[in-house]
Amino acid sequence: MDNLEYIELLKRSLAGENETVRLYLAVMALAPDSTMPKLLEIQADETDHIAILSDLLLEAVSGESADQEELVPGVN
Repeated sequence: MDNLEYIELLKRSLAGENETVRLYLAVMALAPDSTMPKLLEIQADETDHIAILSDLLLEAVSGESADQEELVPGVN
């Protein structure tokens, strides 16, 4: 796999994560209060994925990190 293909796959992955966040927000708008802790945990995981993918994409394009894993508390 060449770097351009890697970058394109990272872009698609990042877009997929963003779409997933939108879907979970729609679910949360309609969900019973009792499900909120689980949905918030899922949402936190998805935003962690966005931070990590953003870092990987910037590194692939520019060779520099955006340091999202360090700057966003709790990203793992």
